[in-house]
Amino acid sequence: MVARRSLATCLIAAACGREPPAAAPAVDATPPAAAIATPAEPSLAPTAQSLRALVRTLSSDEMQGRGPGTPGAARAVATIVAQMQALGLQPAGDDGGWTQRVPMRAVTTDPARVELALHAGGERAPLGFGEDFVGTSLRAAGTHRIDAPLWFVGHGITAPEQGWDDYAGAELDGAIVVVLVGDPPLTDGRFAGDTLTYYGRWSYKVERALAAGARGVLLVHETEAASYGWNVVRNSWSEERFDIIDDAQGSAGALAVEGWLSKDAADALAHRCGASLQQWHETALAPGFHAVPLPATLVGSLVTTERRVADVNVVGRLAGTRTPDEALVVTAHWDHLGTDGHAAAGADAIFNGAIDNASGVAGLLAVAAELQVRSRGGRPLGRSVYFVATTGEEQGLLGSRWFAAHPPVAIDNLIAAFNLDSMNVDGRTRTVQVIGPGQSTLEDVLAEVVRAEGRALVPDEHPESGGYFRSDHFSFAQRGVPALYLRGGSDMADGGSERGRQLGEQRARHYHTVDDEFDERWSFEGTLQDVHTMASLVGRVADEPARPTWKASRAVIPVVAATPATPRASRDGGR
Repeated sequence: MVARRSLATCLIAAACGREPPAAAPAVDATPPAAAIATPAEPSLAPTAQSLRALVRTLSSDEMQGRGPGTPGAARAVATIVAQMQALGLQPAGDDGGWTQRVPMRAVTTDPARVELALHAGGERAPLGFGEDFVGTSLRAAGTHRIDAPLWFVGHGITAPEQGWDDYAGAELDGAIVVVLVGDPPLTDGRFAGDTLTYYGRWSYKVERALAAGARGVLLVHETEAASYGWNVVRNSWSEERFDIIDDAQGSAGALAVEGWLSKDAADALAHRCGASLQQWHETALAPGFHAVPLPATLVGSLVTTERRVADVNVVGRLAGTRTPDEALVVTAHWDHLGTDGHAAAGADAIFNGAIDNASGVAGLLAVAAELQVRSRGGRPLGRSVYFVATTGEEQGLLGSRWFAAHPPVAIDNLIAAFNLDSMNVDGRTRTVQVIGPGQSTLEDVLAEVVRAEGRALVPDEHPESGGYFRSDHFSFAQRGVPALYLRGGSDMADGGSERGRQLGEQRARHYHTVDDEFDERWSFEGTLQDVHTMASLVGRVADEPARPTWKASRAVIPVVAATPATPRASRDGGR
């Protein structure tokens, strides 16, 4: 008799020798040999050890950083498909399979052929790619020639409900706008104080510039306003940039150039225009400010190439018994940044993405496992739950945007969305934080769940980072689906808030770098704790007769109907 094995020893059981049916890229999609387990009856209940094993596999060098459209991506997809099969989920992708195709194009800017310079004050100041500027054009591939005047548009926000319009009266046809990142730091009650709204996100500023008729946008990078350093921008924007293929819109709905200026480059530009970056900040807050032309132009060219990418979301389903046509969705993105094509010879060039977001995918599958255990134990779910491992999150929530636009049930019957991203891989915590609190009644249910666990529910510990707008749940919120994003808090059961602060600083240093690698010292007890919380929450919402609703007064700018019915992907990069 074969002994029962835990999920840890059955991890990634690739259908026990069968070829996984994933519609992934046309490369070898066989899971890594180390991940193949012998046939056994699995004990589905997740453990810290099972989470550890899956994160180790998904963040291994064999996955090549899980860049969409790569052999490593195909291996990750096959691994996730095999896990969903082992859990007994139902395939819920295209044509009854496990995957949903997300049509994308990948655009690469050739750094050696970027020749851009700022002309101001009678001087020509070349922009060094990666040092002074990073950016691209998502128009049709080729040589993009630029000779355009610059306008300063402050924070680049049009918010009628706040009595704010930086673009009032501006005629920008053919101009490139220079934009400050973040919200206006006001003390009169407008915007949301220290909590970043969607108006402060760089992706909104790109969308608004396009809508205003600008030819391009230069975002001014400042670490505090962006909530991450220049290295994160450089790493994210120096490689391929992805976009959903929109055959109806085509590349006409793109700017000629979109990118970032370093703080030093922006300050130098301001001085050539007779001011300083600090003075620009002050001007942008002055009563009655509106966009103004600068005595400067951006001149030069950049060269892009592109390829079509056939990559996928992985979709599994647990069917409800009372109202199976109503559904909840739980997401976690499997993609990451791939490899660094500019790394020095012999240097580590793989963005392994262990925390971001191998940990979230492991958590997603563990939540599915807990709910499957519950269902098989005689407590089936009232509504159906879809578990979606998404692609393209790092490139602007592309996979979740596609799924939200093409859901397996009518969007009105998708009643709630939940997200797992960059989980706590260390010890247990005394708190759970809601990222972007005050949004929906899902938080009220979560408060009851957390209280029953003996933990405390706390607000977003870093509201200035705008985390609510930076991960996959936001794609559903934009379409009117109440969405919640939770994380373990920083008050560690062992070591308290000081230990949590130290761990947070370490993760921040590794964020979007090649140092986000698997660490054998991680206990995964905190991951398991948050999996239990999420599974309890999803189960409660799936069973309750009443649907969750948006709250009348929200702590951040409303996201419902914040974009058109078919929003242009913002390429938020998740960051």
